[in-house]
Amino acid sequence: MAKQVRVPSADAESSQFIEFAHSYNGYELHGEMEGLSRLVRSVRHRWQESAEVGDDLDVLRACLFYEVRGHRHSGGYGRFEQDPFVAALLTGIRRLSPGPMPVKGSAG
Repeated sequence: MAKQVRVPSADAESSQFIEFAHSYNGYELHGEMEGLSRLVRSVRHRWQESAEVGDDLDVLRACLFYEVRGHRHSGGYGRFEQDPFVAALLTGIRRLSPGPMPVKGSAG
């Protein structure tokens, strides 16, 4: 059976959200950096225009993975989960999968 993860509760430590974001390897599953960044740009644009992130759990997890990588590369300052786009992604992920979900990609 594949390893399962849950979205951390709203009051969890930032490190738990970072660990959760790494449970889905967006690079591996969405065309490395080029494909992944194109996907994230489209979701971010939709969110900026309509406050909606969409209904594809894998896409939302891929975006969260991309955002956590950016958070790390920018120095990792601030609480990752409090970024408005990240918070919208987490809300969408909870809505689509309130229970455990599989670790995907080489993250597992």
